[in-house]
Amino acid sequence: MSKHEHEHEHEHGCCCGCDHCHEDEHESKFLLPRLLIAFILMAVAWVLEKHVSWYFTLPVYIIAYAVAGYDTVISAVRGLLKGHGFDECFLMTVATVGAFCIGDFTEGVAVMIFYGLGEYIQDLAVDRSSGSINSLIRMRPDHAAIYENGVKTVVSPSEVKVGQVIAVAPGERVPLDGVLLSPAATADTQAVTGESVPRDYSEGDEIISGIINMKSEILIKVTHALKDSSTERIFRMVTEAREKKSRSERFITRFAKIYTPAVVGAAALLAFIPPIFLGNFAEWLHRGLIFLVASCPCAIVLSVPLTYFAGMGLASRNGVLFKGGAYLERLAGIDTVAFDKTGTLTVGRPEIVKVCPASGLTEAELLHLAAHAESKSEHPIAAAIAAKGTCDSCEVTDFTELTGGISAKVNSIQLVAGNTALTGVENDGPYTAVHVLRDGEYIGSVYLADTPREDAASAVSELKRMKITPVMITGDNASAADETAARLGVAKVYSQVLPEEKLSIIKGLNGTVAFVGDGINDAPALSGADIGIAMGGMGREAAMEAADVVIMDDAPSKVPLAVRIAGKVNKTAVFNIVFALSFKALVLILGALGIANMWLAVFADVGVALIAVAVAVLRCRKV
Repeated sequence: MSKHEHEHEHEHGCCCGCDHCHEDEHESKFLLPRLLIAFILMAVAWVLEKHVSWYFTLPVYIIAYAVAGYDTVISAVRGLLKGHGFDECFLMTVATVGAFCIGDFTEGVAVMIFYGLGEYIQDLAVDRSSGSINSLIRMRPDHAAIYENGVKTVVSPSEVKVGQVIAVAPGERVPLDGVLLSPAATADTQAVTGESVPRDYSEGDEIISGIINMKSEILIKVTHALKDSSTERIFRMVTEAREKKSRSERFITRFAKIYTPAVVGAAALLAFIPPIFLGNFAEWLHRGLIFLVASCPCAIVLSVPLTYFAGMGLASRNGVLFKGGAYLERLAGIDTVAFDKTGTLTVGRPEIVKVCPASGLTEAELLHLAAHAESKSEHPIAAAIAAKGTCDSCEVTDFTELTGGISAKVNSIQLVAGNTALTGVENDGPYTAVHVLRDGEYIGSVYLADTPREDAASAVSELKRMKITPVMITGDNASAADETAARLGVAKVYSQVLPEEKLSIIKGLNGTVAFVGDGINDAPALSGADIGIAMGGMGREAAMEAADVVIMDDAPSKVPLAVRIAGKVNKTAVFNIVFALSFKALVLILGALGIANMWLAVFADVGVALIAVAVAVLRCRKV
């Protein structure tokens, strides 16, 4: 088992208690040169053995053994002293010292060398698989430049207060969440959202920490302190993820604690009981040592946690954060995905979909009047209309907010814009309508809707292809919900649902249910569903905290992507368990019968471990 793997297991609750858990990383840098020196010494001793007595070659073998495995032997002794007992270091030490005791010096040194080589290769694999997770942790900022009265002061991000303005130079990572004060910005968001294409921002847009400013210096008004910023939440999620094991990982931990003492006992019985009746103690001791080496659970104990770790890294590279291997495992068996509508399947803001003027007026003229009338309102619907048609030449006076709309004069023309209750004009479709009256007479309507996200329809289609049922649960009215569902291909819709009712609906759905939401009103459903998936692109704290999985760029298409990753990870973990146990069982039987030699036993340990690690890493490199 590699040192990095021991460190990883230590974070999860190390299954063996080996002191490798506490070794510094610099040890691994010298491992390969040590193994090369040990191999040369072993080769020299092997050649000398043919010409001189073993009394002269034994010291050379011992030196080679010490160079290759001194740390393994020390760890085995420390483990025994601390009561950890039958860890892998102990198994390797007993097997190799036993080989020396029966005169198989070359075999004893070779086993330790190949064990060390396997450990080195495993280190490389673990480093590769953990790179994506560690890159997220490295997003944490180390400084921020407060901008006041034209002067920049560099401080720790923890010293910046909400409401202060910070400056971010080109190429720098944004240290804190905030609102863009500069006219425009372009940022590399790949580390946070997985998007490969830079994102453009306009003045007033929300900016999340962790992204990289690409062009000129920008100013940002801070909206969240460091402890509440996106990077800190990501860091907490990644840290917590390492503590949450899947069922497979927990099984392996329990399995190793029972399996290892059992095979040590079996090896001892094989070595000492048959000679009582059959004689030839050296032969049976050799079989027992082969049994001991082959039985090491390294392949299983290493590959299964690594598989889930690599899976979480793969997901993070694609803008999806899993809070633990348990959720990868659970998502792989999902039957139903229930989506919130507003802000999840849709963009979360109204957009004009249709302009219907009365006779004698063009669409442009109606929109021009409506836009100016709504220009002083802060309502999202008013803002959507105003954004389409205002100009500086029109004067807006006598503006008044009314229940269900507004009243204003545009160049002395009295206008009223609002809903049916205010204007008396009936709606004729599923869209939100703003009816416009000029001097009390109806002159047309502007229809708005919360439009679906670009990839929402493809996400629904992909889930159906995967035999997963998509469902929509929304507090919106029935006509708007049905219209959106029809456009996206969602057959089952629950509309006009209160936040507290969402969870009871989820509990009544078939099979294992994932809920996808984005707002604080979705937090109960996210917590209560079998899997909670939050849209976290704009830093929605409540949803992110309540969820098990966070999609960093608000893309619904990441839901089926996450399911595919989870399925691949689970299949890989199961394959590695079955493969390792089957191969080891075969070698253990052959070893007990005297057919397998020590080289095959070493392969059953180191070789099978490397194959399992390679399968885990290669299978989890891409979706």
